[in-house]
Amino acid sequence: MEENPWVSIICACYNQSSFVVESLESVKNQTYKNLEIIIYDDASKDNSVEIIDGWILKNQDLNIRFIKNVQNIGICKSLNNAQSFATGKYIQLLALDDILLPDKIERHVKILEKSQENEALVFTDAYLMDDKSQIYQNKFIAYHKRFLSLKTENYFEDLLTGNFIPAMSILYKKKIFSDIGFWDEDLVFEDYDMLLRIAKIYNFIFDENISVKYRFHENNSHKKLSSKMYKSNYLLLLKHIDHNDAVNKYLKEYIIKSYKNNNLQGEQIKFFQYIKPKNFRDHWLLENKNQKFYKIIEKILQVKNLFIYS
Repeated sequence: MEENPWVSIICACYNQSSFVVESLESVKNQTYKNLEIIIYDDASKDNSVEIIDGWILKNQDLNIRFIKNVQNIGICKSLNNAQSFATGKYIQLLALDDILLPDKIERHVKILEKSQENEALVFTDAYLMDDKSQIYQNKFIAYHKRFLSLKTENYFEDLLTGNFIPAMSILYKKKIFSDIGFWDEDLVFEDYDMLLRIAKIYNFIFDENISVKYRFHENNSHKKLSSKMYKSNYLLLLKHIDHNDAVNKYLKEYIIKSYKNNNLQGEQIKFFQYIKPKNFRDHWLLENKNQKFYKIIEKILQVKNLFIYS
């Protein structure tokens, strides 16, 4: 077991000027001190860069690298760039509107230093807070997944039905990325795809002690990019289509919704390369025939079902 191994904390910022100082202070206040801090700003339109520069000037005793993207390139490409500078044995990611509790890194380094080779990371639940840092009663995992037995195990099947792991709660072993690669730059969000890929090979460690706070606010990226996120989820689940009926159901629902909105795109064809058309509806969708006629038939069938079962 290595004594006080180096930890790389990658801090991600995009238009988070209201929260960056509080988040960076939570990094500074870690009880574990063998840290390097890698901050990137993905071409924020607010004054986040100016605020971060000011914070760095006041904390020149810390080991900090600040990467300023001249244009917005997205979180996955930004993370791939930032991680190339990481020298730590472990990697922590933090969006600069979220908070690390003071003993987060220290506790998780100790856990991973005693872990097995087939265990890739440690994670916890997260407190939920508002834009004033007030804590909500509910917690992150319960908000995303109603029933779940949490222990140290393989979570691949659970993750296929939806992501419930707070990204900021994870401490990764850096060496696992040599097996699974880094972040997929074709996707809008980084954590779900990465967790699925890791879970195919490794187990996760669950720490029942909550280590982080996740912030809900109006500028959350998941609110701004809901349509892009939906398509991004489609593309990442397409990678895992052979593993779970729930995946196929989600993908089919996405196709039907896109078709009814006259918005079918090329990637839908990939779905039918894996799951061959099974019925009249599948063929109709694949050929992207008249949406109005489809909606009429759908309405008739709905009325018929009401009549039959009333």
